[in-house]
Amino acid sequence: MIFSEFEEFFQDKCIPVGILGIVGVAFSVKQPWAGIFIPGLLMLILLSILYFQGMEDTEQSSRECSYSQDEIKRLLNLVPTPVVLITKADWQLVQLNRAASDLFALAPAVAAGKYMTDFFGTDQKVWSAWRELLHYGVVQEELPLYRHTGVALVMAVTGNVSLMGKPHLILSMTDITAKHIEAKRLEQLATIDGMTGLLNRQAFQEKLVLALKAAGEEKRGLCLAYMDLDGLKQVNDTYGHREGDWYINIFATLLRNGVSENDFVGRVGGDEFAIVFTKCSQQTVEVCIRKMQQQLELTASRLEKPYTMQVSVGMIAVPDGENIDVESLLHKADYAMYQQKYVRQPSPVKTTS
Repeated sequence: MIFSEFEEFFQDKCIPVGILGIVGVAFSVKQPWAGIFIPGLLMLILLSILYFQGMEDTEQSSRECSYSQDEIKRLLNLVPTPVVLITKADWQLVQLNRAASDLFALAPAVAAGKYMTDFFGTDQKVWSAWRELLHYGVVQEELPLYRHTGVALVMAVTGNVSLMGKPHLILSMTDITAKHIEAKRLEQLATIDGMTGLLNRQAFQEKLVLALKAAGEEKRGLCLAYMDLDGLKQVNDTYGHREGDWYINIFATLLRNGVSENDFVGRVGGDEFAIVFTKCSQQTVEVCIRKMQQQLELTASRLEKPYTMQVSVGMIAVPDGENIDVESLLHKADYAMYQQKYVRQPSPVKTTS
């Protein structure tokens, strides 16, 4: 059915290659039978080119064809993905198809007359990306679209068309919001510890690699604190795993709230955690860790827990310019932590360098 409508619409008409390309992209993204449609689309493009070449006046062949608004509207509504017609000069919305109306969360009558800039938000990077697309035709794979119902993410391409003798743009979009959310969810599953919401061991190590590289490039040091919850096995054996899980989560929350936005925390084992302090002095880190240890002990006292809540910590300060790999650094911090756990030095934090 849809093929016959296209055939009828294109018959005896000169369709700009730009529009055909936009329609083709829209179909190829959405339709499972795109592999059948695209060869036919290429035929139409070829016929359009031949039509231009066959014109007697070379200057006339370089001009874009003009269409009435009704014809443009009919073409747009044949496309199942969001497509809008906007003025080229100021990006004002002229027409949008049903899918675009749903995407913008606006009725066509309300949307007409608005400008694309109404949906750009306030981020200058977003404005620059949209400008690259609409002004220069640079294809954008991920653009935010700010609507009254929330932010959507779209892939977008443009094509030139003339309407009533004035230059316009056909803007074709694919809503990738759901795919983006799903990708983020899968990314979290791969990088986040399911119980605590902290980085898992692999993600923590990967981020530590980047932190060490950045520290080397910026000629500054960093600190790694490796922590082990004392007595977790005994809590699990005596009071059950539900209580043990509570113990773990209370400590994870304490860690999350105790670091700055420049630092990052991971759960690197069942009862083991680690923090990377990227822009703190060794003295500041020691004060921070001592405070965390005290808060944990106070929590047990305040809640009248029948067991002691303590954490053993080993800290490694990586000086500016020292070249050390992640495994060696973690091993040194782990060793320092076990020194405190079993030797119980007077200082709450066992520090080595």
